[in-house]
This record gives sequence, C-alpha cells and structure tokens, in this order.
Amino acid sequence: MAKQTFTTGQVLTAAQMTSLQETAMGGGSPSAKTTSYILVAADAGTVIQMNAAGSTTITVNTGLFSAGDSVQIQNIGAGVCTITAGTATVNTAGSLALSQWEGGYLYFTSASSAIFFDIVQSAPTTSSFVGCIATRTSGTQAVSAATITAITLPTEEIDTDGFHDTSTNTSRFTIPTGKGGKYLINVLVGMNQSVGNYGELYMRLNGSNYTSNGYTSGGYWAYVLTGGFNDIMGYSTTMVLAAGDYIEIALRVQATAGVDISKARISLIYLGA
Repeated sequence: MAKQTFTTGQVLTAAQMTSLQETAMGGGSPSAKTTSYILVAADAGTVIQMNAAGSTTITVNTGLFSAGDSVQIQNIGAGVCTITAGTATVNTAGSLALSQWEGGYLYFTSASSAIFFDIVQSAPTTSSFVGCIATRTSGTQAVSAATITAITLPTEEIDTDGFHDTSTNTSRFTIPTGKGGKYLINVLVGMNQSVGNYGELYMRLNGSNYTSNGYTSGGYWAYVLTGGFNDIMGYSTTMVLAAGDYIEIALRVQATAGVDISKARISLIYLGA
C-alpha cells in the first residue's frame, strides 16, 4: 500500500486495513517492472519488483520521500538490477547490485538520503583443506642403529600450498608465507627389522630436536619393537609454526642392528592462525 495521510475519525475500509497489514508485514501486491525505473513519491511503503532478462536500474532521486519512509525492492528476473543514486544519496554496507531472487529495503533518513539494507541468501561457506600428506609407498629407507635419521618421503597424496618437495629435502615440511599458525601433525611409520628393538620417533624443528612439545621433555615418542617384519610406530601432535619454519620426523633405533623403513605417511594440517 502506498503511503497515505489519514484524518482523525476516518473510517478505513476492509481493503485499506488488509493493505496496511500486508505493508507492515513486508508483503502486499508488488508493483511489477520490466524495464529500468525511477522511483516516485507514491512508491513509499510499496514493493517494487523487477523482472527483466537484461540489466536494469532503479533510480533514487531527492525530494520525493520523507525520513522514515521505506521502499522494498525485489529482483526476480535473470538480469542484475542495480539500485542507483540519482540526485539522492544511497548508502549501504552490502551491495546495490541485485542478482535474481535478491532484494532489500530502501530506508530514507531524510528527503535526500537513504540506506539500502540488502537481503541476500548467501551460499553456506565451507572450509577448504590446507596442508600436505607426504608418503613412502615403495622402496625402503635404511636407518642405522643409534642414529637419529630424518624420514624421507618421496611421494605425496596432496600438497595444497607447496609445503613439501618430492625431489629436494624430501623429509621436510616447510610453512609457506601467509600460513603461519596452528598445525595438526599425524605420523605413521612401518618398518622391517630382524631383531627386537627400541625405537624413538623425534620431532625436529628447523634442524633441531623439538623439546617443547608438552608430551616428553626429550622431544620424542618411544616404542618397544617386537622384531620381525611390519612393526608400526605413530603419533599425533599439534604445533604452532611460523612462515619459513620446517619440521621433520626422525627415527632412532637403539639396538646394534638398524631397520628399513618400508612405509610412511605423515600429514601436516593447517588449523588456522
């Protein structure tokens, strides 16, 4: 219902009451437009609905509306409809360009200035995986007894931001620019050996054993290995890493005989700044 002026004692018709109720609820029959349109004073309190295949504009001029007036704008057409400031000022924190099925309200703060509150159904946001999973799926890596040896990872399952290199320093995961923050690290290592052994998995940060992991003061996780084939070691931890830092997982076995790493899968997952 367009804005009206009522007098004291005036009796409203049923149609007027219904229209007022629809307007108050943001509904009512829209004023359909199929081409670009310039708002007029009678549009106060109404719904302007654009339905055009191509681009259109709805222009807002000064001197037509009073403070507190509002106009609802809808776009049901395939073409983009843009709310355009003519002689009036139109401010918004959103967008003045309405795609199909978008809309909003023009609220006038004065005869020459309006705020457009856009009502847009945004698509739900999803988090994208950021990180790296590097592996050893074939071949073996020999680890000598009593020697801390960084585990090399010649293959990858995924690497979103160049954390890992399959040809140079393949044991390293390096934090790229802009990705400093918290990381979840998962480690799984399988090995072959001929005797019972005692194994230690070390976390190494920038070439040195990491000793502030909150789990053990020595920076490693220890396992008793049973001997024979297919012993498996693994753990998970979190770390805060800066851009340029690199980490490695290293293995040390204490018996006189070394081991061969046959399988390894290490993942580095970015949890955010």
